[in-house]
Amino acid sequence: MIEKLQPHKPKYTAFVATSVDGRISLTEKTLPDWNSQEDRQFLHQSLSHMDAVVVGRKTYEAAAKHLRKRITYVFSSRPTTLCHRESVTFVNPVRVDLEKLFQDHKNVAVLGGGMAYRFMLENHLLDELFVTVEPLIFGRGTPMFTGGTKTTRLDLLSSRPLNSSGTLLLHYRINH
Repeated sequence: MIEKLQPHKPKYTAFVATSVDGRISLTEKTLPDWNSQEDRQFLHQSLSHMDAVVVGRKTYEAAAKHLRKRITYVFSSRPTTLCHRESVTFVNPVRVDLEKLFQDHKNVAVLGGGMAYRFMLENHLLDELFVTVEPLIFGRGTPMFTGGTKTTRLDLLSSRPLNSSGTLLLHYRINH
C-alpha cells in the first residue's frame, strides 16, 4: 500500500512591534521609527530563518525596498487573481487557498499590518507571535489587530527585556 503524503504545513510566525497601548504605527505610510535598535536586531535575525513574508498592502508600500530580496506575499483586496512581480505576489486572501499557496514554505513570517495579522489569526494561519512592547503610549494610530471578530487565547512561552529602557519581548503560542 502506498502512503499518500500530506502537504507540508509551514510554521507561521507573526512579529509585531507595538506601543504599550497596542498601536503598531502612527501613520500607515511609513515604517516605525520609534522601535528600539534591539527590536530591529531581533527582527532581522529572526527573518534570516524565514522562507517567505506576508504583509498587507500598506505595509508593503512602506517597506517595499526592504522586501525586494525576499519571497513576499502582499495581501490586498484589489487583485482578483494572483499577480506576480519578481519575488512579490499580490494576493486577495479571501479569493485564494492560502494553505496551498504557502505549502512550499517551511517558515512564514507575518509582518503586518493590523488587517494582515487579524486575517492570518482568524484563519488559523498563525502558530506563534512575537510582540515587542516599546515603552511608549501613542493614544492614536493603527491597532495591532484590526477588525477582528473572534477571541483567541494565547500561551505565553517567554518574556524578556531587550534593553534597560523598558522594551520587552513577549513570545506566545496561538491556541486554535
